[in-house]
Amino acid sequence: MKKLALYLLVGATLVGCGGDDNSDFSSNPSPDPNPGIKLLPGIYSGVTNEGEYLEGLVDDDNRMWFTYFAEQEGFIGFVKSNEPVVLNNSKFKTSGKNYPFDSRSSRSITINGNVQTSKAIVGTIDESGSDKINYNIGYDEASSNRKQTLDMINNRMFNIDSYGTGRNGSIGTTITFTTDGKFTGSDNSSCISTGKFTPAASGRYFVSTMTFSGSACSGAGYDVGQTYTGVAVINKDNELKLLSTDSMKNKSIAFIGSMNPS
Repeated sequence: MKKLALYLLVGATLVGCGGDDNSDFSSNPSPDPNPGIKLLPGIYSGVTNEGEYLEGLVDDDNRMWFTYFAEQEGFIGFVKSNEPVVLNNSKFKTSGKNYPFDSRSSRSITINGNVQTSKAIVGTIDESGSDKINYNIGYDEASSNRKQTLDMINNRMFNIDSYGTGRNGSIGTTITFTTDGKFTGSDNSSCISTGKFTPAASGRYFVSTMTFSGSACSGAGYDVGQTYTGVAVINKDNELKLLSTDSMKNKSIAFIGSMNPS
């Protein structure tokens, strides 16, 4: 895994570092017998031992969605757990995938974690043949309590960069929302996408669906005809951040950008 970090969707206060010893993690965790420590759904951010920044989301089903970025390189990719996280004595071990935003394909990973006081997680991300990455993330209460509503997006336009697994660089894209969270996207390669945002039950984020059509989309590296599903957040600065994967969980699309001020 090259320079892996978890970049979730908004900033938060960082917490202390974790070690790389995961000998206490259970490979088949059972429900936590100590209910005092819980994994809180919401927004987290932090760092890795390689100096990269993490921001992300634990969704209502306790699945983890994290993008990773560095000051010099910008956005590098994102990771996602395949299944909901289940704690065993405040620890967890779950399978996932790393979706780099370059020519590499997605790769299987193992995410280990130790939940501390419900608002901090330390652990490692392991990818076969690569060094373990230590991560350290903290809960952002203010951002987690900020409700995501359709009024934030309906009849609004966003200028974003589109990133994808298996291709180098980003593609400039304009996303235009109409009503009920429905949107149409058009990028610099003339690829057209359509989709919809629906507020999650908790109101902390949107659930997204999106499809691509036409030969221009195939040329841009999108899977035409596939439905990409994921999560999205509009932060306090009116920045849109969306992470999604195809139905086979082999490819990803990330939309990151700002609301058009006009």
